[in-house]
Amino acid sequence: MIPKLRKKFILIAAASLFAVILTVAFSIDLIFFLQSRDLLSGQLTVLMGQYGADSSAGEGTEPADVPPPADESAVPETGTKRRQPPRFPEEDGFSPGENHPFSLFPRFEDNLRVRVDGCVAVLDQNGEILQIRQDGSNSYSEEELEDLILTVSRKKASEGWCGYYRYRKQTDQTGEGEPVTVLALVNASSVLYSVFTVLFVSVLIGLLGFLAALLLIIFASGRAVRPIAESYEKQKQFVTDAGHELKTPLTVISADNQLARITFGDSEWFDGIDRQVERMNALVRSLIQLARMDEEQKPVFSVFSFSDAVYDTAKAFEHPILAKHRRLTLEIQENITCHGDESALRQLVSILMDNALKYSAEEGEIAVRLTADKAVRLQVTNDCASVEGFNPERVFERFYRADKARTSDGSYGLGLSIAQSIARLHRGEIRAEISGQNKVRFELTLPLGKSDRS
Repeated sequence: MIPKLRKKFILIAAASLFAVILTVAFSIDLIFFLQSRDLLSGQLTVLMGQYGADSSAGEGTEPADVPPPADESAVPETGTKRRQPPRFPEEDGFSPGENHPFSLFPRFEDNLRVRVDGCVAVLDQNGEILQIRQDGSNSYSEEELEDLILTVSRKKASEGWCGYYRYRKQTDQTGEGEPVTVLALVNASSVLYSVFTVLFVSVLIGLLGFLAALLLIIFASGRAVRPIAESYEKQKQFVTDAGHELKTPLTVISADNQLARITFGDSEWFDGIDRQVERMNALVRSLIQLARMDEEQKPVFSVFSFSDAVYDTAKAFEHPILAKHRRLTLEIQENITCHGDESALRQLVSILMDNALKYSAEEGEIAVRLTADKAVRLQVTNDCASVEGFNPERVFERFYRADKARTSDGSYGLGLSIAQSIARLHRGEIRAEISGQNKVRFELTLPLGKSDRS
C-alpha cells in the first residue's frame, strides 16, 4: 500500500509540475508570437502608406524591372532570366559557407539570408501585375516576386501567411478610376526564426527543469509518506498483535464453557457463550487476513479450472438456500481457467454466495453466472425485499452495513472487504450494482487464464 501511495504522490506531483511548466512555456511563446505578428502588421502598414496606390498605381502599365544582379555572369548567354537565390548581406559579416548561429534550423537558413524588408505590388482586376516596388535593392529576383505575388493574389484572406511571408492586400483605384489590388509583402523568416528559437529554448529549459524537479520529488517522496507509512505499520502491527492476543482468552473462555456445560448440563446461556465466542473468533480471523493482504505479499499462483471452483463452491450452498426457501440457478461456462490462488478465489465466491443468501428475499432467486470473453466474469445476483439503503459504492468498506440491513446474523461487514482485496490481488475488479427491481448484483472481473489466451 505504501509503495502505491508513494507512486501516486510522485505521479500527481510530476503531472502538476509538468502542467505548470507547459502552461508557462506555451504562454511565453504565444505572447512572443502575437507580438511578432503585430510587428509584421505594423511593417505592412508602413509599406502600404509608403507605396500607396493613390500616388503610383496609375503611372505605368508594365511591371517595374528589378535591378539586375551584381554579377552579370549569373545571367545565361541566351538572355533568359534566371531566378536569383536570396543573398545574405555582406555587411552582416556572414557568408553562406560559414558556421553561424542560424545553422540551428537549417530549413530557415536560405530565407534568413534575406533582409527583413518588403515590397508592394499593384494588380489589375484580371490579376495581371501592373507594378512592383521593393523596399531595398537586389533583395528578390523578378521571377521570384512574380510567382509569390501571383500565389498570394489567389488567397481569399486579406491578411495572412504565405510560407515565410506575411502579406496584406486591399482594393483601390487608379487615377483613371480603374479598380486595382494593392498587395504588400514582408519576409518574416527572421521573425519566425526568433519565434522557433524561443520555443526551442523554452521547451529545452522547461524539460531540463522538469527532470531536475522530478528527481527532487522522487527523493522527497520518501520523506513525505514516511509519517503515513509509520502510522500504517503501527496500525497493521496492532491489528495483528491484538488478533493473536485475543485468541488466547477466547480459547480459555470456550474451554471453560465446555467444562461448565459438562458439569452443570446444557443451558441456553452456554449456547449463547459459544455463539459469541465463535463470532469473536471469526472477527479475529478476518482482521488478521485483511492485515496480511495489506502487506501485498503475492502468493504462489497456478493455473486451475475456475469453472469447477465456482461450481463446487456455489453447489455447497444449495442446501442452505433450499432450507430458507430460496432458489439457486447456475449458469457456468465450462473449461474456464484462471491464473491465481485457488483457495483465495474459492473464498471470494463463498463470500458472495453467503452475502446473497443473507440478504435474499423470501422465495427469491439466487443466480450464479460465469462467462469468459475478453475477461472472466462472475455474476452473483439475488432478489431483495427492498434495495432502499443499499449503497453500491460503500458496500466494500470495512465494517460498513446499511442500517436497514442490520440483523443478528453474526457478521461484521468484513466479508466484502476481503473479497475486494482478493480481487485486487489477482489484478481483477469487483463491483456491486442494483439490477432491475429489487435485485442486487455483484460482478467479479478477472484476467483470462494462460490456457484461455492460447
